[in-house]
Amino acid sequence: MKQMDIPKGNIKQELIYKKTAQRDLMLTFLPPVKEKCEKAPVYFIIPGGGWHTEERQSMLDFSAQSVERLRNEGFAVVSVDYRVSGEGVCMREIITDCFDAARYIAHYADRLQIDNESFVLSGHSAGAHLALMLAYSPQEAFCDDYEWSDGFKVKCIAAMSAPTVLYDNSTNNLRNMHEAFLGCDTEKEKEFTSPITHVTENCPPTLLCAGTSDYLVFSSSSERLYKRLKEKNVPCELKLSVCGGHSFEKVHKDIEPSIAMEDIQSAISEFVMRHTISKHNQGI
Repeated sequence: MKQMDIPKGNIKQELIYKKTAQRDLMLTFLPPVKEKCEKAPVYFIIPGGGWHTEERQSMLDFSAQSVERLRNEGFAVVSVDYRVSGEGVCMREIITDCFDAARYIAHYADRLQIDNESFVLSGHSAGAHLALMLAYSPQEAFCDDYEWSDGFKVKCIAAMSAPTVLYDNSTNNLRNMHEAFLGCDTEKEKEFTSPITHVTENCPPTLLCAGTSDYLVFSSSSERLYKRLKEKNVPCELKLSVCGGHSFEKVHKDIEPSIAMEDIQSAISEFVMRHTISKHNQGI
């Protein structure tokens, strides 16, 4: 996509960021509601769907509360498409698509009036896994023949119900995961595409949210990553919704989750503001 196709200024845009053999991959760009700085930080959110389905509008709807709050605080919001396992791609290619979406936004930072040094990542379920991979793994590890190679800096990440240890089946009940590893060295690839593999002391501040009654991605997945982050002295927080489900919903008939979805979204907004806005305004 050529630069002339991207209008300059703060307007909602649906953009093709990558053309593939399977389909054109698109992203939704939402400008800040209130412009609080010359270049807006970016709230970059990735939809889930078990790596076999995805819909960028679903993530905008799922995170509507934090999207609205952060847009009013001067953030631009980006939600992205990516190819899925049923389209004949493997996990490494799925992750690369998400990196390429971020590279595209970074390449056109000036026209979109955003700050490619101030990305905030979030996602739910498979989308949280992908967001963690963008935050933790080297950008050069996931490259193809994509047109743009621009870098971006992640200030912090908020991951909801994240699969973090793909090589350990005791941390999840994602039965379709194997489809994303067909035709590759499965065990090696599962390790390399697990966020926990890439934890170093340089990882950005991380908020992990999980439901203890999530029967798809077990809370132990977030707990194990949290422990590893603490060992590396990475600023991190863990919010466990006791008796909450995969989307922090009520699972047990007579027991309300200790932290509901609206509280998770509030926590994400506060975490993002704490680790982004004050530093952004100070030029850090």
